[in-house]
Amino acid sequence: MDTSWLEESDMRQIRSCAITAALVCACASVASGQIAPSAADASRELAARYAENEAGFTARDADRVMRLRHPAFHTITPDGKVSTRGQMYQRTRDFINRIVRFDSLSERITALTLSGDTAHAVIDQRTVRQQRFPDGTLHEVRTSVIQRESWIKTPDGWLLWRVDEIEPGQTLVDGKPPE
Repeated sequence: MDTSWLEESDMRQIRSCAITAALVCACASVASGQIAPSAADASRELAARYAENEAGFTARDADRVMRLRHPAFHTITPDGKVSTRGQMYQRTRDFINRIVRFDSLSERITALTLSGDTAHAVIDQRTVRQQRFPDGTLHEVRTSVIQRESWIKTPDGWLLWRVDEIEPGQTLVDGKPPE
């Protein structure tokens, strides 16, 4: 931007206002206890949260999984349907009850952006599991999905607030696409 037309005193005043605004924001963040995390800290802390999430699913413990969810947690499916925290709690319980065991479960952060106390992580999630179907038969199910997961930094650590931009990958049942 060309600022040659501004007087030196105007430039000093603009710089002073910018510095003051930055200090006010920083002081407000400190006063509220909300200090914006660095990208490195957020990445490390979220990796630990994903390990906790995986451990909850592997243990087939829906309450443990949901402890990592924000009170305002919700999901938005590709067709725009919103599911509340309560609905997702029930869905998680139903899902876990069908699982006999997870052979593998991974959640890998492929991109991370920060906006204040919110982290938006693009996740590549893959599972291989032994799952019981409604007819009682046991099958190996392989799934993958790429989705954006937004986490909010709270006094209790990072809590998952929203899942959206869901791109389901391939699902295989006993090595074949489901019919």
